Amino acid sequence: MNSRYGFDPGIWWREQIPRNLRPDEAKCEELEKVRRRYHMPNDIFLGIILSSPPIARRVQENVYADAKEQMPDASEKDLLEAVFRSRVYPENPCGMKLTEEEVEQEMESIHSLDDLIEQVIEIEKPEPRFQKDFFGIGKGIAKKIDNILGE
Repeated sequence: MNSRYGFDPGIWWREQIPRNLRPDEAKCEELEKVRRRYHMPNDIFLGIILSSPPIARRVQENVYADAKEQMPDASEKDLLEAVFRSRVYPENPCGMKLTEEEVEQEMESIHSLDDLIEQVIEIEKPEPRFQKDFFGIGKGIAKKIDNILGE
């Protein structure tokens, strides 16, 4: 345990995040301070982190790199569509609920990985990151987490 920050590198939520998405140790220390300040259970805290736009960005970048490796002869448009569809239900059981027509419509405005990432974040934005936000502080906590992850 790091006595200066009271940070335990073996904390449950940190260990559940895939290594390629895991924030660096300094960010984890800041995140753990937020979790402890608000007495948040690890599983809820993990869900908020994994639904954060900075993490969504990294996920899309990783999926794009994998798609490019698995489909070396694919056009850029085909790669982007494969990445986008990886976020859509039923391919992704927790994914965006879009019809085929909506997918095609969204793809018309996606010309780069940055476009795709921004579109995914925008579509997923209305999804509540807290199941129950009795005291209305959930959005503020999520914003603090997003700010730490986005630094």
